[in-house]
Amino acid sequence: MSNEHKIGVRSDAAEQKAPEEQPPLKCPKYFNNYIGSKQKLVDWIWKHTPEGVGTVLDAFSGSAVVAYMYKSKGLRVFANDRLRYSHHAARAIIENSSTKLSEREIEKLLADNPKAKTFVQDNFKGIFFTKGVHALIDSVRANCDDLSGYKKDIALFALGKTCISGTGVFGHFTCSSNYVKRQYTPDEFKERMKENIELINAPIFDNGKENKAYRGDVNEILPKVKADLAYFDPPYATEFSTTNYEKSYHFVEGLMTYWDGLPIKADSKVKSYETSQVTVTKRNASDFIKEFLGKATNIPHWLISYRDHACPNEQQMKKDHRRSGASEPDGDQGPQVFENIQA
Repeated sequence: MSNEHKIGVRSDAAEQKAPEEQPPLKCPKYFNNYIGSKQKLVDWIWKHTPEGVGTVLDAFSGSAVVAYMYKSKGLRVFANDRLRYSHHAARAIIENSSTKLSEREIEKLLADNPKAKTFVQDNFKGIFFTKGVHALIDSVRANCDDLSGYKKDIALFALGKTCISGTGVFGHFTCSSNYVKRQYTPDEFKERMKENIELINAPIFDNGKENKAYRGDVNEILPKVKADLAYFDPPYATEFSTTNYEKSYHFVEGLMTYWDGLPIKADSKVKSYETSQVTVTKRNASDFIKEFLGKATNIPHWLISYRDHACPNEQQMKKDHRRSGASEPDGDQGPQVFENIQA
């Protein structure tokens, strides 16, 4: 298997033949409100998927919308993300082929739990959510522990999804101000969570393949996965911005384990915890990208989503990749492709 990759945007990208489409599968569209979600680009990504691809690794799966698109096309999908919230999403939507939450289980999940602990109430009072919602989150999180397997994944995914959309701070948890928009009341939070569970239940289906969700460092996962295509949607950095998803979503990430082993920093206004996830900055972005691309040489096709004005730029990525030892394939080596999807 050749591990050489053509770098850059192909001039004939618009005419590139897409793989033969599988018979239409009766599965609804899947949406997720998540930073950097590629929901609006999935058709474009599919159009630029090389012909003959049967297995795909979504290496930074995040919202799982791209992984789900590939699953709906009948491909075998591997989804990986370091964050627990994204891992539960991928287990619920990608790996899971049939398990759903019943109406009775949804009612029980949203019911008051007098035995619930009070961590959210004690530590986040006055920030992120309106009065009464903190206690509700404590109760629902306790009820999640009564579930197991994919049912628990669905419940935790829905809870995190509802928390993200129910704050007054754009779904981020890096600011304690509540002036941006009106927050959910407790009744609205319950109703939205029920809707989210139904939205998660709906697209669960079996595409006839053994799909898998991983939660690990991308550099450890890449050499272990045998796939025809790696789709990369990495954290971006620009001259003026940095990215650390765990810091942005620290409340939801903590909620996934109920902050087990994640002590809140004493001097944190937003009650965040220490994280080992490296923030991608202008200074370290090039090394970050070089490292994971260097681990992906066993995968013949790459598609990369990136953004204008990101660091490094496309030319620098080409230069870095050549320094790593990879070379441009000639015309007889097949359609090894490194597409730069501007996003």
